[in-house]
Amino acid sequence: MLIGILGDIHANIDALNATLDYFDRLSVKQIYCCGDVVGYGGAPGACIDTLRERNIPCACGNHDSYVAFPTQYNPRYVRAEANKVITWTRSILKPDQLAWLESLPMYVETKDFLVTHASCQPFPPWIYVTGNKTAMMHLLFQQKRICFNGHSHIPLLATHRPGHKINIGFLHNTRVPKQGRTMVGAGAVGQPRDEDPRACAVLFNDETDELTILRVKYDIAAAQKRILENGLPPMLATRLSTGT
Repeated sequence: MLIGILGDIHANIDALNATLDYFDRLSVKQIYCCGDVVGYGGAPGACIDTLRERNIPCACGNHDSYVAFPTQYNPRYVRAEANKVITWTRSILKPDQLAWLESLPMYVETKDFLVTHASCQPFPPWIYVTGNKTAMMHLLFQQKRICFNGHSHIPLLATHRPGHKINIGFLHNTRVPKQGRTMVGAGAVGQPRDEDPRACAVLFNDETDELTILRVKYDIAAAQKRILENGLPPMLATRLSTGT
């Protein structure tokens, strides 16, 4: 079965719709989300409603948590532009949309793999898995052979096989090793940070263990306009053009 993995939508409905259209054209049977549906972008409610309407299982991202539970995070440790968007997002979401964010689990578990937002390391929260040390800790706590996550906004692959060192690097089309554990960073749909502004997502064939990275063009100008029209920090619009 062909499975679609997306994450870090960040309220970018234009990128989300383009990615879902691509999945549909490829006859993807099941889609999962690694979290951060909201934050940074100008269409948080539309993104929430789209995932709900399509019954896409979604793990909780840090921005989802910040919006849903504003008293449970410290704004001093979040960048000023992100704090502004968090406050704005909470002010415009409908009660049912906020309730959906509040209901998101930290993990979505299937028979074959796990979907989460950041590291499986339980503390401190929201650790980025971007290097050997963080990959080692993540894989130590990873309970399934395969885990899909987001948070870094970069497509990554971390593997550990018995008798081998941990290896982490950029994700390319490949197969998941049969032995050991593998973490797949799905990149970002709504705010890529690997210098490619196209929306990023991953295809997983659970029969062949094949991983395919997808890059999807979308209407960046429309997404930028939504950010600016809602009075959000202009740099959040500018960065969409550069993928940084």
